[in-house]
Amino acid sequence: MNGASCRSCDYRQRRQVLPPVPSTHCMESDNRIAQGLNAFLAVGTCLLLAFGILAFGAVQAWATFILEEGAALLLVIWAARAISVSQVEINTSPLFTPVLLFAGAVALQLLPNRSAYWYATWQKALLWAAYGILFFLSVQCFSRGAWMRRFAIALTVFGFLVAMLSIAQEFAGNGKYYWVVPNQAGAPFFGPYANYSHYAGLMEMLVPFPLVLAMVGFSPIPMRIFYSFAAVIMGSTIFLSKSRGGVLAFTVEVGVLTVLSALGRRTRRQVTLLGFFCLLLIISLVLVRPNGLWERFMQLGTPTDKSHNPSRVTMLEDSLKMVRQRPLLGWGFGTFPVVYPSFRSFYTNLAVNAAHNDFVEVTVETGLLGFALMVAFIYLLYRNGLRRVQHWRHDPRASTALAALVGCTGLLVHSFSDFNLQVPANAALFFVLAALATGTTSDGSRSPH
Repeated sequence: MNGASCRSCDYRQRRQVLPPVPSTHCMESDNRIAQGLNAFLAVGTCLLLAFGILAFGAVQAWATFILEEGAALLLVIWAARAISVSQVEINTSPLFTPVLLFAGAVALQLLPNRSAYWYATWQKALLWAAYGILFFLSVQCFSRGAWMRRFAIALTVFGFLVAMLSIAQEFAGNGKYYWVVPNQAGAPFFGPYANYSHYAGLMEMLVPFPLVLAMVGFSPIPMRIFYSFAAVIMGSTIFLSKSRGGVLAFTVEVGVLTVLSALGRRTRRQVTLLGFFCLLLIISLVLVRPNGLWERFMQLGTPTDKSHNPSRVTMLEDSLKMVRQRPLLGWGFGTFPVVYPSFRSFYTNLAVNAAHNDFVEVTVETGLLGFALMVAFIYLLYRNGLRRVQHWRHDPRASTALAALVGCTGLLVHSFSDFNLQVPANAALFFVLAALATGTTSDGSRSPH
């Protein structure tokens, strides 16, 4: 009996179904698929950003549509990547919370009778959803140091080429975009942008990348020479564009980089390089002589006729009247151009499509709730960004995060006097830089402090 019982037990044990163990070949195949799709997403994000910039800032309806649909397509590919691998890994960012809460506030405005113009709110919500998708995908794709450095180099090369194009158009242009597309508005343009201040906003976000790459110790000397040259060319076009807000924002960026470079040990080389950059920039400006820039700054002290040539202060006063009437949730996302004529205190036959102050416009359209979430976004951006950049001299991930944080700083400073965040290409790039400045590493933990 004991022998029969043992044989029965052995038979039952042999019949037990064991859980399948994934083979090494399957795991390697999943990794190759995931890495390939991740590379495709990273390259696709870069190409979509470049398209928006070259398509006149993606301000026209056809370009805005491609930007939105391109972001949606990249999200679908990311979802396919997540399904194709056995383990789904989602990197997080501290900025996810204010972004999702802001999306919830806009969703409330889409309820009946919450927006002054429902269709405008819906259209802008779709556009900002595309920004949110690019922000999310950037956190997922650029979590590794290698990809962050490649992205920084790509932005440097692209910004240098755009700057060279802009210089060529400025001194050898025929009044058309790319020497082919007619300038139907007839107003002065610079580079691929119809508004010179929006071009300056673009370069404010791009110049910190070659500057930081030239200052770090892990770049070879020939590449650092190219990065320095690219930074001088890109920075000089901000002055050539004659954007007062752009020049002031760029000056703040150089000041922030100088302060951060002076902190810590072995700072003499970085500070010297920044001083050398400023000297080269001054020499280039003396040689090029941007006509009209000094006159534009002199106009700041010239009193304006409120009834015919209103200042940004006048528009600010009118906007605050709008806030007082709908303080909590605002008039509706994207409704500023529709509602503002009822509060305008001056005469004009031109359409006022923005408040010329992104902070004020967000408050008008989304109320004090939207303003509070915007402040929370900026607070978390700097709190986590400054923690992440402490080892920027030797860590490619930290150096890229520093360049992204300085680029965001320039655009935020410029936003006090202009509306770069209402330009789709610039807004999309801003949120991608915010993701780079505050994202997490590929294993889900923050980069070392």
